[in-house]
Amino acid sequence: MHCFKYTRNEFLINLKHTKFMNLSSLTEEFHNFFKSNVKKKFFREKSIIKDIMRIGIVTATILITTSAQLLFATPLKSQPINEVEVTLGLKNETLVQAFQKIEAVTGYHFMYRKDEVESIRNLNLPVTKLTVETFLKIALANTALTYRQVKDQILIMHSNKLISYSKLNDYKIPYGISTSFTTANIVTGKVTDDRGNPLAGVSITIKGSTIGTSTDKSGNYAIDAPENGTLIFSFIGFITQEIAVNNQTIINATLKEESRELNEVVVTALGIKKSKRGLVYSSAEVKGSEFTEARENNVASALTGKIAGVDATQIASGPGGSSRIVIRGVGAINGSANNQPLYVVNGSPIYNGNGGASASSTGFNYDTGDGISSINPDDIETITVLKSGAAAALYGSQAANGVILITTKSGRAQKGIGVDFNTNYVTGTPSSYPNYQYEYGSGNDGVKPATQAAALSAGRLSYGAKVDGSMVVQFDGVERPYSPVKVKDNVNNFYRPSTNFTNTIAFYGGSSALNFRLSMSDLDAKAQTPNSTFDRKTSNLSVSSHLGKNDFITIEGNAQYNYEKGHNRPNVGYAELNPSWATYLLGNTVDIRSLAPGYNDNGDEIQWNPVPAAPNPWFVVNRTGNDDIRNRFIGSGSVQVNFFPNLFVKGIISKDFLFSNRSNYTPIGTAFTPKGYYNSYEDQFDISNARATINYSTKFLKDFSVYAFVGVNRERHNSLSSSITGRDFIIPDFISYTNLGTLDVPNKSESHFGTNSLFGSADLDFKRIIYLSFTGRKDWFSTLNPGNNAIFYPSIGGSVILSDALRLPEAISFLKLRGSWAQVGNATVDPYAINQTYNLTPGGFNGLPVLNASNRLPNPGLRPLTVTTSEGGFEIQFFNNRLGIDATYYDRMTTNNILQPDISNASGYLAGNQNVGTLRNRGIELLLTGTPLITPNFRWNVSYNMAWNKNQILSLAPGLTTLTIGSGIAGGVNVISQVGLPYATLQAPVFLKNAKGIQVYNSVSGYEQSVRQNLGVANPPYIMGLTNEFRYKRLSLNILLDGKFGSVGYSNLWQYASRFGLTKETLPGRENGLQVTGVDQNGNSFSKLWDVTLLDTYYNNRGNNYAGSVNVFKTDFVKLRSLILSYNLPVNKMRLVKIQSASIALVARNLAILYSDKRVKEAGLDPEFGQTVSNTTGTSGTGEPRTRDIGLNLNIKF
Repeated sequence: MHCFKYTRNEFLINLKHTKFMNLSSLTEEFHNFFKSNVKKKFFREKSIIKDIMRIGIVTATILITTSAQLLFATPLKSQPINEVEVTLGLKNETLVQAFQKIEAVTGYHFMYRKDEVESIRNLNLPVTKLTVETFLKIALANTALTYRQVKDQILIMHSNKLISYSKLNDYKIPYGISTSFTTANIVTGKVTDDRGNPLAGVSITIKGSTIGTSTDKSGNYAIDAPENGTLIFSFIGFITQEIAVNNQTIINATLKEESRELNEVVVTALGIKKSKRGLVYSSAEVKGSEFTEARENNVASALTGKIAGVDATQIASGPGGSSRIVIRGVGAINGSANNQPLYVVNGSPIYNGNGGASASSTGFNYDTGDGISSINPDDIETITVLKSGAAAALYGSQAANGVILITTKSGRAQKGIGVDFNTNYVTGTPSSYPNYQYEYGSGNDGVKPATQAAALSAGRLSYGAKVDGSMVVQFDGVERPYSPVKVKDNVNNFYRPSTNFTNTIAFYGGSSALNFRLSMSDLDAKAQTPNSTFDRKTSNLSVSSHLGKNDFITIEGNAQYNYEKGHNRPNVGYAELNPSWATYLLGNTVDIRSLAPGYNDNGDEIQWNPVPAAPNPWFVVNRTGNDDIRNRFIGSGSVQVNFFPNLFVKGIISKDFLFSNRSNYTPIGTAFTPKGYYNSYEDQFDISNARATINYSTKFLKDFSVYAFVGVNRERHNSLSSSITGRDFIIPDFISYTNLGTLDVPNKSESHFGTNSLFGSADLDFKRIIYLSFTGRKDWFSTLNPGNNAIFYPSIGGSVILSDALRLPEAISFLKLRGSWAQVGNATVDPYAINQTYNLTPGGFNGLPVLNASNRLPNPGLRPLTVTTSEGGFEIQFFNNRLGIDATYYDRMTTNNILQPDISNASGYLAGNQNVGTLRNRGIELLLTGTPLITPNFRWNVSYNMAWNKNQILSLAPGLTTLTIGSGIAGGVNVISQVGLPYATLQAPVFLKNAKGIQVYNSVSGYEQSVRQNLGVANPPYIMGLTNEFRYKRLSLNILLDGKFGSVGYSNLWQYASRFGLTKETLPGRENGLQVTGVDQNGNSFSKLWDVTLLDTYYNNRGNNYAGSVNVFKTDFVKLRSLILSYNLPVNKMRLVKIQSASIALVARNLAILYSDKRVKEAGLDPEFGQTVSNTTGTSGTGEPRTRDIGLNLNIKF
């Protein structure tokens, strides 16, 4: 029987009760422990085990075999050596060999001088059970050596005299004794950071030698050092410190963090790490810890307010939804072009296809997430944003919109296996509610509904009589009080608080030769919409090995497997199948609970209004359905051969494979589709990359250094999609395509394309003062015709550290100037776009299949668009780095956009692809950092970033000045690209007024005249973020504000609310009719009285046809985006459990809207009401309310 004790996150083997341990028994005990000690919810579903196993048997086998020795060597709980028994047998063996046997079964580590113990040989001991201390007394008898236990280390040292232990006659052992020794000086101590937190893994070496050790998980160390020696303490991210021994036996060290601005090493293109001081472009990096507390399920959305020039949009589409990131403005004019950045994980590009909903679609319209939503925030080490062309140029044709580099966590050398457990629970409630009128209730023509038919006819209209509390018949024939039912109450009574419960556990460890990290995570999310859930299970494995002398070969591997399941995701946009439509637009005297359960005894939908397309929300959530399952594997492996210290060759292969299955249905009994329908889709995508580089660095002419590399890359994209759709179910509630009366023709499509690349880079510096950087990449595209399929993308940049080159005022700690120029591209030429393609239509002519040609004229000369960027900036630090300024100006020109202008019908085509159109983005980015106050126990850090971007379309196709790229629901607005205006300008009809500001009316209809007008841009030109961090001893408070200014948005919710008499703007005229006055289209005076019975007609027209005046809002805002109140627990005072560190935090996101436009505030809207991540931004329908999220985060490291 094996007895395990739990301490310091380790399984401790009580050797008093065991002689032998094998891998299977250890695995069993390991499983039993976590079953009983870790959050039961994390492991309660058996399916998670199957999910994790899908990482692959080969990967798991490698992990187990390479880490088994680490597990068996797990240190004890510093148990006294007189209590720990071992079963030991020796036969003509050395003392060193005996030590090794004890280390193998106990985890103790012996420290000694080799020359002091190597002469003790020929030890013999029959297989005997004895304590470790008893063996040491026997082995060291009659020598000048003694022992000392320091936690898990046993120090063997000189005693200046022969030791004679008792009870030796019990063991007949011959000894080889050495009598020539030197004196040992054992130094012990603890290493902490400047806040008193212990630092694990700090390297301690004796200056001038190779002798060294490292701190344990509590920051403790022990080393045999000369009395007149010097200890060197070094740790990544901290300033190296040297301390003289001077006959001391206890030396504690406090390491200070390096200045991030001056000494930070950042990840750059292709995963190459460089010193930030030498970069020739603006760089921004966010640590992974910033995403794990007040988290977003989609890490891209969490970039909001953190980086200057990065516009991160949060979409209220339920858990697992998509994100929208735009860096330095939209870069392509084509409405279907991809304007989001390239995502690179551990050096390899990944698939980021977008499953976001449309703001104007009908039918099922829900968000199934994008590629980046698969990344678990707990696995992220850093996120680096490459904003400039020079920074991203090595990615060539994929880098037009910038690059986001994600580096995941890896293992590290340490004794034993570390465990990191993080649990996060957040609940969300609606953050805002529309401000409606509650003076006049549901009904029409100023009267209450008198019959069920009248109530059903007026179900969504609030043009009735004044509310008085009397009993009135409603849509279902039941009488209820004619009293106000506020939309806030209907929202809260229909929706439930959303919940996100995330548990992540990670194991890590290894040696300098081999280390690993394995994490498993479970996200269990419930949307606000009833019966809507999302579950994401993630496993992540990282392995690194260094082989041979001087790490001749380095092997690294990363593997991530995701299983994601969405069930009944909330619909957004138009009314059809959208439960939020009725929730927000129900008549204002009708309680939404009266519509439940949404169906009758026959399963038929209970209608509440005369339009079947506007569904009963309870029917949608209880009877209709949608499901999606996504399996994804992201893996990479690399081998680096270091031929010389300055020359190495590296090869890397990577694969991103995604398979998804989606289905949705409406059953028999649906009002809009009485017999129901069913849709099923399967999609498969994969991206594979193979890259090889030769890297060289050297110094020459004493003061010059160069680092250069050349490489090749092969990238392949494959996609396969199929669908089965149909309608008219035969058997009720049997949801399958085999039960459809009408089955559409199955559809299947696939595409394959690739890019071959040759690239190179050279970085030079002079005395680390002047830096020059050159890159070049040539891409060959399979989607283009030979002879026209290669493009070269160059970049050049330079920087100078003026603070090192010149004598500056003492107040200036650091000053750097930088500038760069680059060309990058965007592969907007779709596969087969240059060729004539045909679609096969079965039964197209007399029952025979026919081939239909595309109505788009192919252009064999198409090329990807080109983006030419230039930027300049400076970085300056004052007062010993207490105040910093980083400023950048950029100019980004996009040419050769791919557009489809209309062509003459005589050609046989409607439009054709052309390389035309020019788009320009210019802007300024500013980052201010400072530490206003710092004391031994208190520190205040502040960071402010802002960006201004001017986007302008300089030209389209010849003869073309305006291009419509999208529209709002019901055509309320158009989203256009027009020469001289920014991309995605909103255009809509507004009230026409004469030169004196008087309203113009149509003399015949009596309605206001209108004129189409450009109202503003959908993408905010100004964005900002302000972070304040306060630390007092173990307590910290982090507050993030962010804001966006200068944009407008169209709300379809407000359009319908205005049409249906819900808004306060529809109150005038309710008693005696509405008198309107102005001038007619001829300039003559005009007056008309709209009778009470016609008010619904008047306001319906007003809300529907003057979107620019009624339903378009300025979407400026400042929000309290996140708040984190964290406390580091005093783990050193915890006696029962040995913990390295622990923290608990109160977390919150979207706490408050600190500023919004007056009209938005009066309407009660959240200014971030957009619901799409496509290029047709600035429009919205109805959907789940945005939430104010509050929760807890607990992190424990053992």
